[in-house]
Amino acid sequence: MRRFHGKRTLAFALCASTACLPGISIAAIFPHPPSPPAGIATPPEPIQNSGPAGLPSAIPSGQPSPVPLRAPVPPEAARAPAPATLIAQSKSADGAAPPEDSAPRLAADELPNAGYVPGYRTYQGLSLSPYAPAAIALPGGVTPGYGAPLPLDQWTFRWSGYLSASLQESIGRRASAAPGQGTTTYSSPPRTIDEYASFVGTSTMPGQWAALNFAYAKQLVSVNLAINTWNPTEPTTYYQIGSQLFINTFHLQYDIPAIGRLKLRALLGHFPAYSGSLGQYGPGIYTNHVVGLARGVGEDVTAEYALGPNLSLLFEQGFAGTRNGQVPSGVVPTGGNGGINPTFPAAWVHHLHFGLLRTGEPTIKAQLHTMVNWAHDDRTMALIDNHATRAVDEAHPRDGRIDLLGFDATVNSRTWGYFGVGGSFVKGSNAFTLKGLGTFGGDGQNLTERWWGPASGGTGRLWVAGLNYSASLGRILTSPQPFTNDRPDVVLNTGFVMAYTLTNTAALQGTTLPPGATSPGPLPTDADIFNHRFRYKFGADLLYTFLPFMGAGVRADRVSPNSKDAGETFHVLAARLVFKSNWSSPDNITIIYGKWFYGPRSHPEASSIVASDIGRLDDQLIAINANLSW
Repeated sequence: MRRFHGKRTLAFALCASTACLPGISIAAIFPHPPSPPAGIATPPEPIQNSGPAGLPSAIPSGQPSPVPLRAPVPPEAARAPAPATLIAQSKSADGAAPPEDSAPRLAADELPNAGYVPGYRTYQGLSLSPYAPAAIALPGGVTPGYGAPLPLDQWTFRWSGYLSASLQESIGRRASAAPGQGTTTYSSPPRTIDEYASFVGTSTMPGQWAALNFAYAKQLVSVNLAINTWNPTEPTTYYQIGSQLFINTFHLQYDIPAIGRLKLRALLGHFPAYSGSLGQYGPGIYTNHVVGLARGVGEDVTAEYALGPNLSLLFEQGFAGTRNGQVPSGVVPTGGNGGINPTFPAAWVHHLHFGLLRTGEPTIKAQLHTMVNWAHDDRTMALIDNHATRAVDEAHPRDGRIDLLGFDATVNSRTWGYFGVGGSFVKGSNAFTLKGLGTFGGDGQNLTERWWGPASGGTGRLWVAGLNYSASLGRILTSPQPFTNDRPDVVLNTGFVMAYTLTNTAALQGTTLPPGATSPGPLPTDADIFNHRFRYKFGADLLYTFLPFMGAGVRADRVSPNSKDAGETFHVLAARLVFKSNWSSPDNITIIYGKWFYGPRSHPEASSIVASDIGRLDDQLIAINANLSW
């Protein structure tokens, strides 16, 4: 009895000690009992005594549950020899082979909606998130794996963001230095010709931007809110006082379950709707979308209907109104209120989009766009016109309208990269006061000041065409083998944009043009400059990443703003060093040096930073930019 008791104690101790060891089972230490001799059938296991559905089991309470029901083994199966590989793998130390176990086993230990079950987080992290709830460790020093995906029928919170912070200064020379003055000047903000969203801008100079995106979502609906600014609160400057966007977008998104081959999505709230993005992750090498965008408070419904396994029909419809509407009379436009003007009416935007999508390799997408921006409100008429505002007649405000037609097509190949081409046609009538629709040339005010001239009042036409191509040299050279991002690579991004404007001179003069004529008589000087003007620019950017933490890039651009004056054409050459924490990390620090080669009459256009009559522009830029997305 003492010897038998000792064996039981040893078995219990081994069981207790190995239960906490990962990957070690008791069966690996204690072999299965030997199989019965051949020819003797295995007796059937006890059958669970269960009553009819809804009635309790006949097994007395407190008794152990029986093993699951298993059919008796036929004599033929019992006498059949087991495969040699199975015998070799399952023999115990004494040479006996365990019986076959035909019970089903899990193919993989997966829980797609694990919630907070430890060990099922689907992404990697260097450490525990600082936002994880504080909890004591489980036995064995194990902590829960917070961050696993929750079931789709539960509300979840997500957030992401983007940061671009830049130290910028331009370098120039004084035309004539007085005693006690140096000949070299350093200016901030930079006094170069480059400016965001302007045709003379080339994106050589990085911008300031901070974005926080929040989403609270369930299976079918999500609440989305974005906090953005290009001018953070502390470093607010005199020339962009009203640039604090704060809550920039807020909307509900409904992802409606598929109805047969039809998929639907609906947005309601304040949000932008972009069209004509020629780049894979944005408008391309230049900042302006070749078609346009609608921004305001309204709705947007998109539909995708599957015509076949790889072909779908696309449709989108949206309607929005400007957020501010018409401000009360007597409000004075200032930098503090964002320059709102009682002269500007409450405007509306309606847009429709049709397209085809072909999935697979490569993915091809083509769309047609139509957008309309108009205003029909009743504004207070002034007694006399304010001659300081040439683009609008306050004594006789007219209803404005902008019509836009556009197209774009993109091809996305895993090997050859991303190619986009597009174009648009814009027709404006008294469009200076219109807001809500951003064309390639901007809203009604920018179209008037930069493309048609203030004397036009926002009446004119604009044709735009562009293309963009980006590719990875590593993917091209290693094709058809897959290319990973943890190795050196050269990335190319290049683009071209051209535009042509025609000012409606008949509307300016109040007369009807005879057939074949373009002007009924002498035009205002500025209107003649904008009429029949052709503009183009193109550029190329190369980035060579040669170390996990370092890369070098170069960019070159040529900009021809005015076909009527070749002296405005200029070139830009910029070099940069990029530092980051790893090959594909989302953070980087970039040091940029840019050089502008101006023409004799190069100048900014309707700039809010640099005066057009400055007479001198700095031709060098030094910038240090910190960039991170999460």
